[in-house]
Amino acid sequence: MRAITVVVGGYGATSVIVALLAVGLPLSTGLARSEAVVLASMLGFLIYLALLLWGFSVQKLSRLVLGLSGFAAVALALVALLHRHGG
Repeated sequence: MRAITVVVGGYGATSVIVALLAVGLPLSTGLARSEAVVLASMLGFLIYLALLLWGFSVQKLSRLVLGLSGFAAVALALVALLHRHGG
């Protein structure tokens, strides 16, 4: 159950975090949108790896689910906020 949760939940959280980076980098650094998308995609591999390592080190499954859900929820809220205000 832990492996499925880490792989699927980590992928979901990573994809939302990558979307946040793709939206936020042009606003915060002035990168072109295309460059921000490429950079966010490359960073997504490292983020996914970090979430996988963290997920297998967490002792309780409930804490893992709450952690991944929390990461994804915060990132999704920030994506919506940046997209609404930043364009």
